[in-house]
Amino acid sequence: MEQNQDGPFTPQHIEITLTADGQTQTIATTATTVRQLLDESELTIAPIDEVDPPLFTPISEGLAIRIVRITESVETIEESIPFERRVVRNENLAADAPPQIVQAGRSGLQELTVRIVYRDGLEVERRIVRTATITESQDEIVMIGLNAVTPVDNLSFNGRIAYINSGRAELLRGQSALPEALNTGELDPLRRVFTLSPTGSHLLYTRATTITGQFNSLWVLPLDEGNSAQARPLGIDNVLWADWNPQRANALQLAFTTANATDLPPGWEANNDLWLGEFFSNADQPFAPVQIVDSYPATYGWWGGNYAWSPTGLQIAYSYADEVGLIDIENAEEDDISEDQFQLRFTRHRFREYDTRADWVWVPTLTWSPDGRYLAFTRHMGEEAEALNFDTWILDTITNGDGQLSADVGIWSYPRWAPTTGSSESADQQIAFLRATNSFDSLQSSYTLWLMDSDGSNQQQIYPPLGETSYFPKLEQFMTWSANGRAFAFIYDDNLFLYNLDNSTIFQLTQDNSLVSHPSWAPYGAAFNPSEADTVNTPSQAPLPTPTPDIDLFLPEQDS
Repeated sequence: MEQNQDGPFTPQHIEITLTADGQTQTIATTATTVRQLLDESELTIAPIDEVDPPLFTPISEGLAIRIVRITESVETIEESIPFERRVVRNENLAADAPPQIVQAGRSGLQELTVRIVYRDGLEVERRIVRTATITESQDEIVMIGLNAVTPVDNLSFNGRIAYINSGRAELLRGQSALPEALNTGELDPLRRVFTLSPTGSHLLYTRATTITGQFNSLWVLPLDEGNSAQARPLGIDNVLWADWNPQRANALQLAFTTANATDLPPGWEANNDLWLGEFFSNADQPFAPVQIVDSYPATYGWWGGNYAWSPTGLQIAYSYADEVGLIDIENAEEDDISEDQFQLRFTRHRFREYDTRADWVWVPTLTWSPDGRYLAFTRHMGEEAEALNFDTWILDTITNGDGQLSADVGIWSYPRWAPTTGSSESADQQIAFLRATNSFDSLQSSYTLWLMDSDGSNQQQIYPPLGETSYFPKLEQFMTWSANGRAFAFIYDDNLFLYNLDNSTIFQLTQDNSLVSHPSWAPYGAAFNPSEADTVNTPSQAPLPTPTPDIDLFLPEQDS
């Protein structure tokens, strides 16, 4: 305050700058807040105008105030709706016949109401607030011959393939014409576990339950006892993941993880534990699993993680929303794990998690190379947690080297490494994976089936043919390899197909009225070559792909 000669105090003038309506001026004011200053300047402020700093801000010497005028307008525009192309197969049309258009495509028309926002007269945003269809589009339908699928009455193959058909478990014993219904009881609606043992002698699966506080239970069904076979409960409930040790063809061993049932979405809270147990065919010998991991803190840990046995049976790979790592099963069985169980787990690779903005969590699925050295998985590559950017990645579990195999594959890619073909050369090892037809919207996009060599080269679309509408399920267990890696079974349009790599022939194994999922093919692992069942081969050195330029943004970390 200033004091006059006569004694009373008068307000002190403070200089500020004010920018509004394209002009900047310096003002000496006695106002105490921005609101008072604007009232003093007789500036009218609309409710949607932006004032920086806010109106309640105290005035101070040199304060800069800016007013941005916000205006809006609404426009109505018409936009064409492109038609889609649908491809259908006709068994009466020759394989080499030219495609026939049975329905011409026609574009539609829609009316868009657009809200346009201006800041100081400059357009900054256009937002569609209403869409009204004036004329529907009409798909173009093209008919082609059966040049990609060979129709068969019966197909013979090595081993056994189990699958779920319209909620029931079925088994093919070396031929497709005689599916056998399995006495499993009511399957778990979420199909958490459904997998054959290495020799195909037993089926491990989760069963539905009506017991309060449980959402499923773990069972084993013997498959070599004929119609008298009875499924055996293991006394384990609320299972999120379970699988057989691929190196234990005879003395069966399995691992599993559990959760607590809740009334809140998604219906469980993961324990992030891990258990190992020996399964004995003699029911008098109880299943007595040992807990090797009590609980593991992880990003979005309430959802749980994914797991995969190494082909050597010595490790289990795990993944959570932002990491991939290993659990040392060999030492878990030999050492006193009660002292320090976390020494068995090693984080090997970290990345930015994907934020689904919903009550579910995206977690990478894992697949091992035949020698148990390399891991391939889909990795979130976005700099922002909400970005839909996903690549297929490879990790050397010995050197911790890593690199990109395939870019922009989509969130539901699910890579699957083929078992050994008898050669350690990477060119003889292949990885099957799904690729989004629209990687920018891979959550909703359809997917196509691809193959690539294990170094990321020779990528090619296998099915369906280019231009044909694709119907692959967005399920992790969408396919299963044969033991020698020269064929695989997969789900397409809710049916079971078999692809032969030696002659690039595809066979349909189930009928069109089926609703098939979760295929599992045995033998595999140690059961494929019993003479080497107890032998662990030294992993061979296979070339890694050249890392992408941004690889240093996500440096792998290893727990101490």
